[in-house]
Amino acid sequence: MAHRGSHTLLLALLSLAAPVVSGAQVAAPRLVVEGEEPVEEAPAPVPPPAGLPEAGHPERSVPATAETPSRGTSTSTAAERAPGTPELPRAEGARRIVPVSTTYAQLVRRWEERRAALRDGDPARADAAAQALLAARSELGVENLFALAVVEGRAASRALDAGLTAAAVAHAELAVALAPDLPDAHLGLAHVRLAEAPGTPGPVLASLSAAASAATRDPQTRRAFVADVLAAALAALVTASAAIVVLLLGRRLPLLVHDFHHLPLVRGTARVQAAFLAVVLLALPFAFGLGPFVSLAVLALASAPYLSRAERAVVAGALAALLAVPWAAGTAARLTAWSGTLAERIHAVEHGAAADADVAALEAAAEAGPPPAALHAALGRAAKRRGDLEAALRHYRAAAEADERFPELSVNEGNALLLEGDLEGARAAYLAASDRAAGDPLVLGAANYGLSKLYLRASDMERSAASRARAEEQAGEFLRARGSDDDFSPNRWLVDLPVPEARLAALARADGTAERVRGWTEARLAGALPRGALPWVGAAVLAGLWLLAGLATRLRPAFACEGCGGPACLRCGPASEVRCGQCVNAFERRGLVDARDRLRKEAQVRRHARARALSTRILSIVGGGAGQLWSGAPVRGAALLVALLFLGFVIWFWRGVLPPPQPTPWVLAGKLAVAAPLAALAWALAVRDAFRRTR
Repeated sequence: MAHRGSHTLLLALLSLAAPVVSGAQVAAPRLVVEGEEPVEEAPAPVPPPAGLPEAGHPERSVPATAETPSRGTSTSTAAERAPGTPELPRAEGARRIVPVSTTYAQLVRRWEERRAALRDGDPARADAAAQALLAARSELGVENLFALAVVEGRAASRALDAGLTAAAVAHAELAVALAPDLPDAHLGLAHVRLAEAPGTPGPVLASLSAAASAATRDPQTRRAFVADVLAAALAALVTASAAIVVLLLGRRLPLLVHDFHHLPLVRGTARVQAAFLAVVLLALPFAFGLGPFVSLAVLALASAPYLSRAERAVVAGALAALLAVPWAAGTAARLTAWSGTLAERIHAVEHGAAADADVAALEAAAEAGPPPAALHAALGRAAKRRGDLEAALRHYRAAAEADERFPELSVNEGNALLLEGDLEGARAAYLAASDRAAGDPLVLGAANYGLSKLYLRASDMERSAASRARAEEQAGEFLRARGSDDDFSPNRWLVDLPVPEARLAALARADGTAERVRGWTEARLAGALPRGALPWVGAAVLAGLWLLAGLATRLRPAFACEGCGGPACLRCGPASEVRCGQCVNAFERRGLVDARDRLRKEAQVRRHARARALSTRILSIVGGGAGQLWSGAPVRGAALLVALLFLGFVIWFWRGVLPPPQPTPWVLAGKLAVAAPLAALAWALAVRDAFRRTR
């Protein structure tokens, strides 16, 4: 019995030890790396035939190997792997990437649920719907929901007007969360924070700083601002140039009429008739439709012999500015072209919510003709965000065929290949992006970030850590804002790169708008002149302006008497260098005229001084620097006139030359708040200087 009991005990011990021994033969213990969960080890299953789904992963096929080409582009095949590069192992226990399950229609339903909850007075359900909306936005990789943020901003304003400060803050904060790149959302949050706590300026200033940062990031906001500034500057230059020529000619018109009466054909006519004929001749370019430039050039040439050197330089500068207006207008259009272009639509899909209709419209545009690489890149990224990796890779291939030097495209292609399980193809795409980056830290950082995730999936911890360190050094802030190590959705675990703004700007300029704007402006300035003749006519006018100044000593034109202001002409009498013949006889040659005539001349001199001072002050009050132009300070007057006109046109264009789709009252009011005080200051300086000069 004892012997039989010892055998029974020995068999029991062997049966307890058997599972441990067999488990040790299956696999050795291993570390659980980032993103992995402990799993129970099991005997390796028999691999299925090529092309069939893996066990436990019905949606994913067997990854490509050296014998099975991958589904990536030609740059991502295993056959083209660099010589000596080891093949990446596959991590069997790596955590599975969660596929995209949210659609744009579901995102809209979350928004409708929140609106319905607010109407029903259920704040808890509304908050839950808002959190679900933000989660859907994050899962789809949508950066901004502009339309929804605008609605929330308006709701915040209505709540603030109703005295519901807490509700206004909630709406404003949700608007910022929905569209971080919308400046109006940050401005609205600053407004409600100021109403909530007027004595705490810190949060208000932080929201204002965020609004300024968002405005600098948004190309449409920046270009609209530049368009307003350039439009006001061009309008000020054109108006100031015309005002300078007209004012200086108006001041010298009596001298011109006097000399015109000395011409042989009109010498015997009355002075009134000669003056009328001179005015008619000066107005002929307007009557024949020769355009503003030729008309102003005729006025400038007519007044050239009577201008001082500073006045002549100012007139020449005004005419040169008019000549440069077509080129400046074309450059301004090239710098600000955005609204209505394909670049705007691509940017909206890249950085906003890609609605089904928007994607379908871009797909139709891509099929209609040879599209640019940026369009296919945006469509590929939109497809990847929605979980359609096959369509994403198809668009990435088309973009690569259109433009091989597109490093951002290689990063996105590597992300799509990694999600498909093609580790070798993904690594080749990341390395190609690094080679083509040309030192761009954003591309290098995103490529190294993808490599770190790839090596992590392959259980190569050393290379993963090294790649991650390089990524943090190159583009750490960008990657932290868009990537995540804990969120295993495809649009958060990997970081895609948008189409660079430089490519979109080149695409916006490529539609020919700048050339059309330049041609239209040149046609308006030239009038009936042939196309292309304006530069040659302008050069001839500028040369003639200085040629007439050189011939002034031979022509012996009349000049204004410093006493009575009348024409001083050597042909009419013994005039001096500064006075007319009557003033010379009355004040320099004693005894030639009686006392009564001398007193009458002195009264005329006083009337002229008062009239000159009064006209200078009136022109200064009406037109700022126009008073200085009239009183003999042309450079200062021209500068003040241009500055005042520029600020005036900024106020005139207060609604914006290129208004955004959702114009905001904050920006419009801010524009007036800045331009109006500066215009008042410039006007006050001009008036003060004019009154001081005529005191």
